[in-house]
Order: sequence, then structure tokens, then C-alpha cells
Amino acid sequence: MYKLYTLVLLLVINGCTSVTSNEVIKLDSQSITTVSPKIIEEKLEQTPFDIWERIRLELTLVIPQDQIAATSIYRERLYKNQSAVNRISKSGQRYLHHTLTRAEELGLPVELALLPFVESEFDPYAKSVDGATGIWQFMPATGKEWGLKTNWWYDGKKDVLASTEAALQFLTYLNEKFDGDWLLSMAAYNTGPTRVNRAIRKNKRQDKPTRFWDLDLPKETTAYVPKLLVLCELIKNPDAFEVNLPSIANRPYFEKVKIPGQLDLMQAADLAGLKPETIYELNPGFNQWATDPSGPHYLLLPIGVSDRFTTQLESLDQTDLVRWDRYKIRRGDNLYRIASRYKVKVAVLKEINGMDTDVIYAGKEIMVPRGSAWANKQKPREKIYIVKGGDSLWSIAKQQQVSIEDIVLWNELDIERPLQINQEIKIFSRYERIRQDIPSKQLRTMLYPVKSGDTISRIASKFEISPEKIQEWNEIEDVSKIFPGQVLKLFL
Repeated sequence: MYKLYTLVLLLVINGCTSVTSNEVIKLDSQSITTVSPKIIEEKLEQTPFDIWERIRLELTLVIPQDQIAATSIYRERLYKNQSAVNRISKSGQRYLHHTLTRAEELGLPVELALLPFVESEFDPYAKSVDGATGIWQFMPATGKEWGLKTNWWYDGKKDVLASTEAALQFLTYLNEKFDGDWLLSMAAYNTGPTRVNRAIRKNKRQDKPTRFWDLDLPKETTAYVPKLLVLCELIKNPDAFEVNLPSIANRPYFEKVKIPGQLDLMQAADLAGLKPETIYELNPGFNQWATDPSGPHYLLLPIGVSDRFTTQLESLDQTDLVRWDRYKIRRGDNLYRIASRYKVKVAVLKEINGMDTDVIYAGKEIMVPRGSAWANKQKPREKIYIVKGGDSLWSIAKQQQVSIEDIVLWNELDIERPLQINQEIKIFSRYERIRQDIPSKQLRTMLYPVKSGDTISRIASKFEISPEKIQEWNEIEDVSKIFPGQVLKLFL
């Protein structure tokens, strides 16, 4: 941190000078004891304005000299690649300040706060081909092991606060397991501690060194740590890469606000005076239209809106909030009858209660929704766009700020068939979770690690998408320059 030293000079009032310590002077017939002028040094701590400068001051992990040549391929990806560097900076705007602050508070290397750049580009909705989810890419089993709750309402792997706590705890545990070696710890985070230990034992048997750089690890893991360290090199000295690292303000992007119980996310947006997209972007852990009735009972809101939100929330009538009853099953009841009584679909009632069968038993209890807040959720929010002459899927998607894939899924369109004038197109918020009449397919982000022998065309064929889309999504100018271990973002 920078230190700013300011000198505060206490001056004698009314033009008095040369007054000795404890000298008594007369002023309006009153005796006043004065103190001789003193210089008081006050230390005011000033943090850097730019978060990159804050990180730059604390980076400690480096690539050893004998590995500089071996890691050159990762430097080449960023060298003179301004578009990739712009994307890095943009992806860190919302959550980097939080991961950095938590790492510092826990006394961990700041490099750990940068891992989501490598894992997911800080995309909380990212999901790998293996099922890893969120900015920290937790696998379901590992997430559960580290306390990340997952149910129909909520996925802690996508919750930025919860997943960051779990990831940093996991990394701390791994660091203890690998005797304080952070490179081995990060490798184990990526591929699992068992795999790293196996590689260490193998090297020991062969009298080989056991540094990260000397181990026989999966290609993705072999690339994982160098990519992070090269990113650190870029942050330290962007000029060496002949790029400009766009500034990110060194201040929180969001604040955590407590809520009294389950809350409709669209309602929360209204209370905070925000677009629904903003609520969904900052609260990706909630899978449905409302927060989880069993918690966590908080929302992340942009800095500066919490007072308005809290005031508006406190003024709400309780009947306008989402409420629940415990319904005691009676003899003769069935799920269809209960669902009809509470105006909810049987499938939704089963999901809410974690039921995988229609069988119910008299005397048992299930959770059922009640109140106007739930009733308003029975129809998905939509607006209708009427196709005009000259319209295309591309122009409509751009105008409505959604993707072509969204429009196709929402309307079950054949992308090869031209649109008709006066055709009705359903448009939803791209962040709102749509149920009921909307197709069950969902557009999702998939992270695909490039394997040996892969080409853009081969990957495109495998996922039945166009090579041009893969290039566009990943800002690839030269298709020949993809390499094993590189992670591509696909939208499926």
C-alpha cells in the first residue's frame, strides 16, 4: 500500500506568535493557557485507484528461469493481443475486487484471487463439459464437500460469495497438504490432490524433482498454473506485452443486503430501482424466479442502492411477499388435488419438496406456496414482438438485447426458415428463468478444454455448431493457434 504523510501544523489563533510552552497571555480579560506550535505527523493510508496497481504491489509467485521458454506459448497468446486483454479486464469488473479482498483478509497470496480468470473468466454461469460450475468451477461432489448447498431454488457453486469462501478454504487446505507449495496447491485444485500426490510419488521413485514443473500431470493442469503466472506477468508489466491493461476501479462493485425471507427477484429489482438483468447478474446462485425459502437470505446489490431497497422493502405489505405453508397431508389427498388447490403444477410441487415420486402419506407435511406474490409467478413474463419487413433473427436479437439462440428456443423456431411479416415472436428477459410453456432446453455456457489433435472445425462438428461461432465467441483471429489445455467458451 502507498502511505501518504501529511503534516498538520497547529497555529496560534489571532496572529499570536513566539509563544513559549505553557505561557499565559491575556485575551479579553480571560487567562488562556497556550501550547507552543507542534508538528504532528498523521499517517493516512491511501490505496491505489486502480485494482491492477493494488494487485501489482502484492504479486509474489513467479515462473522459474528454467521454465521461461516452456511457458512462452502462453505469453504469445497475450502478446499484442489487445482484444484478449480487454476481455480479461471486462470479465473482472464485477467480482475481482471481492475475491482479492477475501484473499487478503485471509492472508493468502493475491494470485489466488485471479484463479477465476483461468477457471471461467469470472462467468458465474459457466459450466464445463465435466459439470464444473461457477466462477471457481466447482464439481458437484467437491462443492458439496466444501459446504456449497444445491437444490431446485439455489446453487451455491454459482453464488459468488459462497463459492469464493469455499474455494479459498479448499485452497488453504490443499496448501497445508502440500507443505506450503502454492503451485502444487493450485494444481491439486484443478485436477485433485490424489492425482498430484500420485505424480509426486512417481517422481520420488525415479529420483526426480517434485516441483510442479517436473510432474507428469494432465495437459489441462500442466497449462493451468502457467496461464495464471503469465497473467500475473501481464499485470506486472503490460508494456512488455505491448498492450494496454484497461483500468478497473479499486472499489467494491456490490454490497450484501439482508432480506427477511424468500423474495421475488423481479420484485427486488423494482424495490431497488434496477433492471432485472442487474439482479440476476449479481445473484446467479438463485436458479428460479425467487430466492431460496430456506436461505441464504441475502442479495447482492450494486453499491449505493441498498438504502432505497431496504426502505422500500420495509414499506411492503406482508401479503405482497412470497409466503409458504406447511401442508399436512390428509387421508385421500393426492399431489394433483393439492397442486390444484394451491394453483401450482404437480411437477413444481415435487421439485420444491425434493420428491421423485407421486406417492404421499397421510400425516406427513409438504411445503406449499400461498399469497399474491406466488400467484403472479404462474405465467412467465413475456412481451410480443411483431415481425416487420426487413427483420431477421439477427436484427431482432440485437434490438431486444438477447441472443439468436434465446429467440429460437423461446419460440421453437426452425432457424433455416425465414420469418414472416406479422409473425409473433415471444421475448423474455435473458436472465429470467422461464418455466411452464417454454421449452425445457436452456442456453448455457460450456468451457471446453482443447485436446491434442483438436481443431476448431472438429470441435464445432462435435457440438453441432459453426466454426465461425467458436471463433467469434472466443475472439480467435488465427484458427491454427489453438493449443492443448486452452479453454474455449461454447454456448450450447
